[in-house]
Amino acid sequence: MSEHINNFLEEFKDFNKELEEKILEANNDPTKVKWNKLLPQLMAADVFIAAIRSEKDDGQMNILMLTKGSHAIVPFFTSSMRLAVMENSQLSHFDIMRVNTAKLFVSIAGRPCVMNPFSEYTHLFSAFDMRILAAENAPAVENENQTAV
Repeated sequence: MSEHINNFLEEFKDFNKELEEKILEANNDPTKVKWNKLLPQLMAADVFIAAIRSEKDDGQMNILMLTKGSHAIVPFFTSSMRLAVMENSQLSHFDIMRVNTAKLFVSIAGRPCVMNPFSEYTHLFSAFDMRILAAENAPAVENENQTAV
């Protein structure tokens, strides 16, 4: 693993620790009541995405996409440890960005996304789910908290 990625993992090892604990509890709750209580906190939280700068040098970023069958899905990660499941060769070509979840959902409207793919902390959000959640959490979208890490 590259030194840059190792430094990133160490620097953000406790990022969203409380949220991660609640996600695991929610995933183990067959009634989904805990998920409903967790969603506002998730929407207000910052998460990580992997993106690469556009070749046109126009400031645009292309977000990493995973494919499931014939569908493209946007992955996002609640902690550096969840992001570490991606192969080092893939991550070395991408910038890791920290972005508000509600703002992410608005920016990728129309595409499904998956939180923490390849882990026990995973959850799939349909495009419909994302529109509803982003609309319900509009104040979080106004917060311009997006930084490259």
